[in-house]
Amino acid sequence: MNCAALTISNEVALIAHQKRDKVEDRNEVEFLAWLREIAQNVIRNWSRREGRVAMRIPGSLNNEDFFENFAQSIESDAPSPEMLVLNQERIQMIRKAISQLPLIHQQVIWLFYVEELPENKIANRLGIRKGTVKSRLHTARQRLAVFLEPYIME
Repeated sequence: MNCAALTISNEVALIAHQKRDKVEDRNEVEFLAWLREIAQNVIRNWSRREGRVAMRIPGSLNNEDFFENFAQSIESDAPSPEMLVLNQERIQMIRKAISQLPLIHQQVIWLFYVEELPENKIANRLGIRKGTVKSRLHTARQRLAVFLEPYIME
């Protein structure tokens, strides 16, 4: 089971657990229908957030094949083992390139790309001007481009 499917199934389980006190003693068929309704709502919300499933799967949530098609569409989005290895190599190469930057450039790269802070918050955190943050980001990007160019051109 890939990450998206696991996330969705966990959300369904959590909601069912949270609403368990609202469920009257029902027979198995009614319980499964209740659980399916929760699953449909979670999937509908997920597809709206992600903007993927609704476009790829024709039909509605009432379609009996929906869950099977949904699982197949999620699985088709999963990266292949080869892609996972390539991505890991890219990450290692980028980390190596960043580690070769001066500390002042490493800081702004980390805060901007990893912590996703805007330039003004980076400036406040480091006690420098916003223009200095922009300059350091620009210089760091240029140095990273030079270092990574041979790897990217392969």
